[in-house]
Amino acid sequence: MCHDNGQSCRVFACAAYFCYYIEVTNAIYILRKMVEIMTGKDTVNPQLSVKKKLPKRRIAFIVILAVVLVLAFTWAVFTDVIILRKTEDMEGAENSTSILFVGTSDVFVGNLPQQLQAIARTHNVHITYKDISRHANRGGTLREHRENAINEMQSGRFDYVVFQDDQIRNDMEGFLDDVRLLSDEARKNGVIPVLFNSACAFDQEHLNMNTASYKQAADEADTILVNAADAWVYAYPKIPGISLITRFDPRGPHPSKAGGFLTACVFAATLFDLHIEEIPKDSLYKGNDAVDLAQVAWEFVNPLHEDG
Repeated sequence: MCHDNGQSCRVFACAAYFCYYIEVTNAIYILRKMVEIMTGKDTVNPQLSVKKKLPKRRIAFIVILAVVLVLAFTWAVFTDVIILRKTEDMEGAENSTSILFVGTSDVFVGNLPQQLQAIARTHNVHITYKDISRHANRGGTLREHRENAINEMQSGRFDYVVFQDDQIRNDMEGFLDDVRLLSDEARKNGVIPVLFNSACAFDQEHLNMNTASYKQAADEADTILVNAADAWVYAYPKIPGISLITRFDPRGPHPSKAGGFLTACVFAATLFDLHIEEIPKDSLYKGNDAVDLAQVAWEFVNPLHEDG
């Protein structure tokens, strides 16, 4: 029943909890009577209390019976909670999306996957992910991930695969070849390829080169482009004083929590057409400018919606 009708399962669960409430009341009464028997006192009418001692065997039996009742009740409640959680997971599975991240530290330093998860949940979009970016150093390439990424895509577990490379300035042709090869492999396995243009460049020239290269690669390989770099450029004059990059990071420029949040909002708007108007309770970034960052991301991805 739970598999076919989530609403019916909720009604059933509510009824079960009501029954548990009644059982708890009865259990309390039984335990109280046990105390009376063991102490010889009437908890309701103390004047009727009779002092008497019970045999040790009977006391042991009563204690064991009480423990069994408590364990049985706990098991029943725990089982129903598990059933209810599984039902909620199955309802969410209808809107579930699985993403494979293949890139560099720009993916995980700003907690991009986790921030995207939290944002999507506000619109009942459930995201699972695997991030193999952690196996690469700063400045890693798609070529480092090629074999691992292909194996993961062939597993059939993913709806999207996100590619990101940070060595374009050193090997432009290699980058384009890797994007074409991996995008073709993704489509062959029923996975939608996505290019992620990070904003964390070493200088403006590097940033401009990356952006031009990602746009070219997206056109040639026919992939979705999540253009966080241009979104950041768009955000700076809109929200004066924002800090999107970590300071004094010895590994080089990386997204701050605010930068990761803005990037996650760009992902949400690009991939799922989500307009984030309320910041999730479990968001990793809750700065005063969070709502403004989400609005900027929406306006950047959907320029026709700017200013309303």
